[in-house]
Amino acid sequence: MELLQLKYFQVVARTEHMTKAAHELHIAQPALSMTIARLEEDLGVPLFDRLNRGIALNSYGRAFLKSVNTALATLTQGRQELADLAGMEHGTLSIATTCLDEDFSNMIGSFVSQHPLMRFRIMQLSEDETKLELLAAGDVDFGFINQTIQCADVASVELLSEELLLAAPPGHSFGNCRTISLADLAGESFVLLKENHSIRKRCDELFEKAGFVPKIVCECDEISAIRNLVHAGLGISFLPEPFSKEVALPLTFVKNKELTYPNTLFLAWNERRYLSKAAVNFREYVIRYYTE
Repeated sequence: MELLQLKYFQVVARTEHMTKAAHELHIAQPALSMTIARLEEDLGVPLFDRLNRGIALNSYGRAFLKSVNTALATLTQGRQELADLAGMEHGTLSIATTCLDEDFSNMIGSFVSQHPLMRFRIMQLSEDETKLELLAAGDVDFGFINQTIQCADVASVELLSEELLLAAPPGHSFGNCRTISLADLAGESFVLLKENHSIRKRCDELFEKAGFVPKIVCECDEISAIRNLVHAGLGISFLPEPFSKEVALPLTFVKNKELTYPNTLFLAWNERRYLSKAAVNFREYVIRYYTE
């Protein structure tokens, strides 16, 4: 049994999809399948049930995954402790986030300029639930989460709270309206994030409150893509307030109590895992960056 096999198994177990896991690990799918097969042969039991449309972790796999998560987390912690004892301020921090906008990039860039030996591994994920799973398993050091966190062992701090504003193409008639109600949006075309995105969930809550099913003409993974498509005139959407300050792609934003909705950002970490000095420094830096 090799360490690499365990790392590969951990990713396959999380995704339950060979192709997705191979893509994430940057290896060929046949090579990954062979690695998992050798691991199963070494253990003497199958770890996955092979289904018509993919694979599913079985009872053996779930039991083994708990041990693998513990073992890999312990090894990572040991490496971090040694680095701290040696006074090293280098290494890799892993982050799960949804948005990779200019503000986030500037924050990372500023930290790296002060700590040039640090490296980052950034996973862009739309689902907060997946980020929390990665934190709980010790696969990432930090997660930027958009929902109130109720997960054992995961601590968090609120970084900011901003409004979601109704965004329409330049020159849209909404820009001339003094008052707009949610009901006025019923006949509009919408460009929205996909259903698993936290902002989309907030939009769906607004639609449910208004009592209508939106006419969705396009769904995207990226919030920047939503901005571009709204600017191109495909439809209207809801965007975080900072987008209203952009000059490069101006949109029509409507500020109305009924049409705004709070969107909160939290920094989360696993409080049961050892955080290196570099990780603690990064956490303190992020909190200062967003709150000062």
